Amino acid sequence: MTAEQTPRPPARPAVRGVLLRRPSARGRWAPASRAGLSLAAPAAVLALCGFGTGSLLAAMGAFAVLYGERRPYLIRWKVILTAGALLIVTAAVFGSLGATAGPDASTSVDLAITAALAAAAGVSVFVNVALRLGPPGSFFFALVAGVSQVVTRHGVGVGHLVLFASAGAAAALIVGMAPALWSPRGPESAATAAAVDAAESYVASNCAADPAARHGVAVSTLNAWSVLHDAASTDGEIAQRLWSAQQKVHGASMSAFVAPLPRPSIRRRLRFAARRDSHAAVAATRAAVTALVAGSVAVLSGLGRPDWAVLGAVLVLQLGPDRVHGSIRGVQRVIGTIAGVGLYAILHLLDLQVGPLIVVLAVLNVLIELTVATNYAVAVLFITPLALLMGGPSTPLPDQIRERILETSLGVAVALAVLWLLLPRIHRSTTRSADIAVLAAGTRVLTEGAELPVDSDDMRVHRRDLQWQLIEAELAATDSACDEPPWARRYWPEHTRVRDAGYDVLSACWRTPLGQPIGSGVRSDLSARIAR
Repeated sequence: MTAEQTPRPPARPAVRGVLLRRPSARGRWAPASRAGLSLAAPAAVLALCGFGTGSLLAAMGAFAVLYGERRPYLIRWKVILTAGALLIVTAAVFGSLGATAGPDASTSVDLAITAALAAAAGVSVFVNVALRLGPPGSFFFALVAGVSQVVTRHGVGVGHLVLFASAGAAAALIVGMAPALWSPRGPESAATAAAVDAAESYVASNCAADPAARHGVAVSTLNAWSVLHDAASTDGEIAQRLWSAQQKVHGASMSAFVAPLPRPSIRRRLRFAARRDSHAAVAATRAAVTALVAGSVAVLSGLGRPDWAVLGAVLVLQLGPDRVHGSIRGVQRVIGTIAGVGLYAILHLLDLQVGPLIVVLAVLNVLIELTVATNYAVAVLFITPLALLMGGPSTPLPDQIRERILETSLGVAVALAVLWLLLPRIHRSTTRSADIAVLAAGTRVLTEGAELPVDSDDMRVHRRDLQWQLIEAELAATDSACDEPPWARRYWPEHTRVRDAGYDVLSACWRTPLGQPIGSGVRSDLSARIAR
């Protein structure tokens, strides 16, 4: 193999390009509108009931609508209800801690609450990354926990807090499910169209010459099948289109249709991540350590809102980014916060009444959803005043501005230090372990496929698990390419061999006639590749 043919990892992203990326609202207006309406509606009702500025705390439950986006309506209501219930429980638990601590808590009590915030951050990050839930991630749970323990220290009753959060969650459910009235198949149609487009582009571009291109197709296809399973729509015209596209990718020509299995269960995904060097475990460890250190330093320094230091840590580390993207997010967080407290200062000086404040918060929620996917700094510009307006002690404005900037800078600084110094070479182990998991899953498919038909229930489980591990391995390897390019360049040929063998095992299953095991010759060749 010549130097030109040697597989090479992707290059590190250009910092300037990521940092200064222009925000784009394409495809975000509908979910952004739902985010704003789910906040404004319950807050307006609570305000009319005489709860004053406390009605703004309905936002804590309204965030649940964000977790139902892109989900089919058959399960969207369950997702929103679950997220809403967890947000309400978070508000109740940390609201109770704040009420018990009171406004003049001792340093030891403040440190204990900070430890609780850090533990909650670690658990939520682990679950989010292990289940591959994606945005909005753990941030809103950390925000609700921090705000809850602050507002109950300063007079808001825990019962009222739960009422406000419950009202927001109820509105989130109604608003999130409303589109089912005019587009009942919207989510599954969108996911399938994206996967089919990716598959057709792959085939048309002769991407078989570039095995790395299979990863993007695999991710979009797995997502589409998962959405179709969630919608109980794996035997209709939409599923047939996706199945046909997948046949072309694998060069198969089966006459009968058998849908792949859905994503692994929650328990199975958590078990996949239950090792110390998994992507989820590393992200959770770093988030918890950063939150504890940054929050504790904020408490000992006498800053008024140590939860802001915790939020800074969670925002940088919650999705387990590589060091480059994590560092960029940290810089964006500080820039966005500085601009955001300026916007908050303007709103504070305007001394708005409850009605206009509700409108402002709803607009901020819309703007966050429009910008968070493409430019994080701009999104933080809107996140900051939203979080500050939701509630807190009535300290002088200059003190609020100073402390919010200091606390955020502290959280980001600790997060970046942890990102680069804690477990500095763990990405090597994470990548190797992920590749080993691919080999084990591939071996299981070939071993069981010697006797079991490729479309049997057990074989479909093994094939699904191999696909899941392949995507995990590619994510880990891509992170390594950003974290340590020299090591990634040395290791990449090995990762490429593992990845190609895994995808070829899946392709062999697709090309095997239904009702039959994998051919002995094909199994022998693939087993030899995996053994090497």
